[in-house]
Amino acid sequence: MDRKISINVNACLPEMIIAETIYSDYGAVIVWEKTELNQNIINRLKDLDIEIIQVYESSLPHNRKRKEVKPQKKEEANFTESYEKNTDEFKTVLQDLSAGKTSSIEKTHKIVESVYARKDQHREIIDCVTQIRKIDEYTYYHSINVSMLSMLIGKWMKLMPDDIRLLTQAGLLHDVGKCRISPAIINKPDKLDEDEYEEMKKHSEYGYYLVQYIEGMDRKVMETILYHHERYDGSGYPMGLVGEQIPLFARIVGVADTFDAMTANRPYRLKSSPFNVFELMQNGCFGYLDPIVLNAFLLNISYYYIGSKVRLSDGRNAEVVYINRQQYGKPVVKVGEDYLDMSVIKNITIMEML
Repeated sequence: MDRKISINVNACLPEMIIAETIYSDYGAVIVWEKTELNQNIINRLKDLDIEIIQVYESSLPHNRKRKEVKPQKKEEANFTESYEKNTDEFKTVLQDLSAGKTSSIEKTHKIVESVYARKDQHREIIDCVTQIRKIDEYTYYHSINVSMLSMLIGKWMKLMPDDIRLLTQAGLLHDVGKCRISPAIINKPDKLDEDEYEEMKKHSEYGYYLVQYIEGMDRKVMETILYHHERYDGSGYPMGLVGEQIPLFARIVGVADTFDAMTANRPYRLKSSPFNVFELMQNGCFGYLDPIVLNAFLLNISYYYIGSKVRLSDGRNAEVVYINRQQYGKPVVKVGEDYLDMSVIKNITIMEML
């Protein structure tokens, strides 16, 4: 068993591995257990006057085995390049389906394997999800993003590998029925009217009908396509299912779908900052989204924004230093030498990521 060693932060070196999650006085996570230290994390610990931490003995320099340097496969060399390639390939799939070529669904297996191969690249996934996307290609980027986010949630909820792979496919195909919706509705620059919205809601059923007879399509994936807009309180569609009547995959994809939709530019509104979305999801979506899935998502994804640079509503730039688990959308930020607790300060908000 790997021993835990107490070490002064001033003696810490990059590549040491944190052995116990480090919390702030507020109860917020500063660094998770099993995080590999880098110079930015070490500097942040010093800034916060943390003196002693626990690291794994095996990660001390004299105990570390020399890492074998393996040549990266070409397709793994650049995450962003792979992300764009997967998006382009899925765009082709939806275009083919719009033309009635259901055999194109087989192409999604290659995309799913490409996404799943990057299941440990959490930072790169989250960076891609929160980047600016082309509004007119929202559906394609959204499908890849929901696939990646669903995969991460599956990992954070400790699902079995085979289920995580199926969940990745379910996230990718959740909106496949939109290929049967008029482009005039999909790309409308304003909010949909009542009739248009009713037609848009049918995409989950259209998607289910598209895939139900495809050989080898797993029942869990098909159910997710049909039920990903069902809501925990029964307010969703198409069946008005309640609570655990909704399959787990659909509840997970529902959380991933909501987050990505709220952090994206749309024809009728600008994207919200992740912290604004955290607040809306934490305070406005309980009862609406599965609280267990939502908690797992917010707890884990918010950690990756520690150290992020943000712009405040008063024009100042700041660095996120604490995540408040009671209010994920209101972290503690550092401005110069001052620390601002956004849960206490009422007249300043985080406007955007830098």
